[in-house]
Amino acid sequence: MVQHSKISLKSIPRPLPGWGYIRAPPTLLHVTDRTADFCCYNCGTVLMHAETNQIFGLTIQCTNCGAFNSTES
Repeated sequence: MVQHSKISLKSIPRPLPGWGYIRAPPTLLHVTDRTADFCCYNCGTVLMHAETNQIFGLTIQCTNCGAFNSTES
């Protein structure tokens, strides 16, 4: 199995009501053929497979620990 680089996403506070976000896993966001694994900053769960600098402005809530993550650096 090929090892991919792991990138920790940025911690953010809970979004305001009405602000959109994605929850992952169990459904992982699969953008490309897994150039990098983007992980929850809090628990390390893989939330998304994508190339670096490909996804911007996305908020993801980790369903394992409840933490909110941002793709913004």
